[in-house]
Amino acid sequence: MNKFVWTPKYSVGIDSIDDQHKHFFDMANKTMELAGESKTEPRTIFEALEELGDYAFYHFGTEEDYFDSLHYTEADAHKSIHNTFRQKIQNIMTSAREGENIHKIAKEAASFAGDWLFNHILEMDKKYAVFFHEHGVK
Repeated sequence: MNKFVWTPKYSVGIDSIDDQHKHFFDMANKTMELAGESKTEPRTIFEALEELGDYAFYHFGTEEDYFDSLHYTEADAHKSIHNTFRQKIQNIMTSAREGENIHKIAKEAASFAGDWLFNHILEMDKKYAVFFHEHGVK
């Protein structure tokens, strides 16, 4: 299993958001580890998966609050991408609740979330970082 490792290249230069990104990676790693252990109880894996999804939604809310308060011009496009991720996680949680293989679902979800975040930071979040800095957010 490859771990998701936050490095300075993923920094957007905003401490609170960088901290949230780091925590997001940690949660993806925790979920992946639990799902990879055959002795882990399904309920424990489900709870980790649920926490990962909830944290992603919380994090998106943080970014979107900044978008709204600063009148970020690219907010609608960015929120649309967040909404696509939200829908994917909701679909994953539905599959998990319906009793599909929780180990497999959690591995796929953690892998998806970590990979998605790596790309999202570099492609989308770096764009708002400049705007936020121009508006005094650090």
